[in-house]
Amino acid sequence: MVQDIYDPLSDYVNIYRGRFKEVCENTFGELATEANVNVEENRKTCSELYKAQAELDQIRSKITALTVLCVLLWIAVAAAIASVFLVKERTAGVIAAGAILVVLIIILQVLLVHPRLKLLKNGRDQLMSKVSSLTDAAWEQMKPLNDLYDWDILARMMSKTVPRLEFDPYFTTQRLADLRATYGWDDSFNEGRSVIYSHSGLINGNPFVLCRTRKMEMGTKTYHGYKTIHWTTREKNSDGKYYTAHHSQVLHATYTAPFPLYFEKTRLIYANTAAPDLVFYRKQSDLAGRERSLSFRWKLRRLRRKARKLKHNDYAMLTNEVFEVAFDTSNRNNNHQFALLFTPLAQESMMSLLRDDEVGYGDDFDFGKDRMINTIISDHMQNLELDMDPRRYMHFDYDKARANFHTSNERYFHAIYFSFAPLLCVPMYQQIRPHHDIYGRDMRVESSFWEHEALANFWGQDQFMHPSCVTDCILKTSRHDSNHEGSSSLRVYAHGYRTEPRVASVSVYGGDGRWHNVPVEWDEYIAVTGTGTIQMKEDNSSNGTNISHAERLNHINHVLESSSMSVYRRHIASRI
Repeated sequence: MVQDIYDPLSDYVNIYRGRFKEVCENTFGELATEANVNVEENRKTCSELYKAQAELDQIRSKITALTVLCVLLWIAVAAAIASVFLVKERTAGVIAAGAILVVLIIILQVLLVHPRLKLLKNGRDQLMSKVSSLTDAAWEQMKPLNDLYDWDILARMMSKTVPRLEFDPYFTTQRLADLRATYGWDDSFNEGRSVIYSHSGLINGNPFVLCRTRKMEMGTKTYHGYKTIHWTTREKNSDGKYYTAHHSQVLHATYTAPFPLYFEKTRLIYANTAAPDLVFYRKQSDLAGRERSLSFRWKLRRLRRKARKLKHNDYAMLTNEVFEVAFDTSNRNNNHQFALLFTPLAQESMMSLLRDDEVGYGDDFDFGKDRMINTIISDHMQNLELDMDPRRYMHFDYDKARANFHTSNERYFHAIYFSFAPLLCVPMYQQIRPHHDIYGRDMRVESSFWEHEALANFWGQDQFMHPSCVTDCILKTSRHDSNHEGSSSLRVYAHGYRTEPRVASVSVYGGDGRWHNVPVEWDEYIAVTGTGTIQMKEDNSSNGTNISHAERLNHINHVLESSSMSVYRRHIASRI
């Protein structure tokens, strides 16, 4: 029987950290066995490669030192010749000494330095060729293993580690329809946003989406302009006589104009029917474990005053005031449902999570609940690339590939697990599981526009942006020409801005007692839209979890129809 997780911090330490490490080791072992890499041969090649690289580094250091010596010697020649001509009394002895010094330096250069330098450069070129050859050989030895990595390998390992966690092959229209119909998801979230990547699935039978989006917000930029003015005045000197005084001043003007700002953010969106009317937004405060601090006591007094002033039952503090301060949701709209959700067990687990910054990340997350939609925004997820690109595993050295596979995946599992952790602290979220069939089950299995935007961003903004665009782009898509074999044509729209130079005239009061128009150059940002097309085919024929890594690779190679196409998760696509 699969156990629920009620204390995610303790369970990670006692169960899931070790279990994932074991799953990770087994997975890499399976990959290596199927790839049939000659490990000892690769180690021998890499040993020779690293030895050659070390020798190459030494030779490069010697070449640098000799080159510096060569330059210094030629400088000495120039200095000797110059000193002969600069000496006031150029006797025959001085000239002879200078000539001898120049001749000796030239002989040293010609007979010793330059031949040695040439010899070292020849050795460098040979070693560079050897390093290149050994590197190619090592990559070729590791090619069978590098080819087996796929986009879903981390997701499969996480599902094996945490059985309650299931990942979709990709974010389907059925999953999106279920979120809309059952949980009240509103597509207004996507307005003005572009999906960089998204991973959907189920945890305890309830849907989630782990996504990164890019959004544009129109901000402002301040431009600066300068103008120098001159004027004269009649002034009296110390002798009582008048004279004309000349003055100048640099006038400074500013002009503020609209400026597009782009922000990327990673979110975990989780849907659950528990407490269906509850709304709150909790911001990280870092007050857990700081009960004796002034900021904690001030926050506690403020919450007590708020609870006393409210006449209705909109907000009433729980008996656990320490939890109320550390997990401040005083903007909540339903006390009864909040109390049902955050039971004493949930409060205890949440406080353990907030206080810990050794195993987990401490209080680094915002937690929002809008009826049946929960949103977790964790700081530690913001700089993590979660596109699941398998190229991150590839390496020419078997031992380094193995170490990197373990450390990289363990880091990702740790980060994703603790992104889910605030939700796992709530027992009701695991006790309530939907028993209905997914909405739209009879719909055709196809990817949603979330996946299409992620696919477009995978190809890159520069593939679609308008020729005059100078900013980032918000990529949006529309689907065309879909057929029953899973092939579709996606139209991509890249919304960005071009600039038009402008000059503003700003009045500034000068020291001459007059107003002056100071020109300020600024850029007007004008919206432009670039377009492009992606030909996409959805691969829904390899969903089995029991097939081997090699069988997945053979299937992908069979599906690929030309070298110009790329694989993105379960999409075979090309940019037209």
